[in-house]
Amino acid sequence: MSFVEFLKKFVETGGFTSYLLIGTALVLVVVSISRLYYLYFILRPAGEIALQNLGKQVLKKEYTAAIQVCNSTSNVPEFVVIKSGLLAVDSGREAMKSSLGAAIVEIMKNCEKNIQLISLIASVATLLGLLGTISGMIKTFAAIAAEPTNKAEMLGLGISEAMNATATGLVIGISAMVVHTLCTQKIDQIIGQAKKTGYNLITMIEQSER
Repeated sequence: MSFVEFLKKFVETGGFTSYLLIGTALVLVVVSISRLYYLYFILRPAGEIALQNLGKQVLKKEYTAAIQVCNSTSNVPEFVVIKSGLLAVDSGREAMKSSLGAAIVEIMKNCEKNIQLISLIASVATLLGLLGTISGMIKTFAAIAAEPTNKAEMLGLGISEAMNATATGLVIGISAMVVHTLCTQKIDQIIGQAKKTGYNLITMIEQSER
């Protein structure tokens, strides 16, 4: 059975909740691909060697050269933090800390985009599966009072709708939970590294000014 035939059969036997579940699954696929691709492939770590070289420039007060290095590579959160701090270094220590904090908040905002939507899909899909189960059971009970000639067919349709909705809702919900966990773990790693880079930058600037 092809995927198209499976979807057609699922819609025919799944009742009105099948449309909602398919729509939820499509949204999950689009959002998941977008978020996973951005977090795991678009954003890149700076690397220890690059950070060490930048650290040497900061210790020598070669701030312009360090900023140019940060500008040379995009989508590196650590470079964004370092650049924001160096641009504010002449404005005082508090201004630099505020600039570092703002840069980290902006990185977090970009990373967490649509993450709550994935969490919402995990809950909604499970509830939609439950709704389909109840709808199928209603049809099943209605079949008990039906004419004997149609009873078997109606019972089969009701039970099929209930089981399909339950299984599909759970599959979508579990998938959304897995994607959400993968995304949040990666976000924690990125934000943690960005904060560590900011703290290290403050320490190196203080050392260079002694």
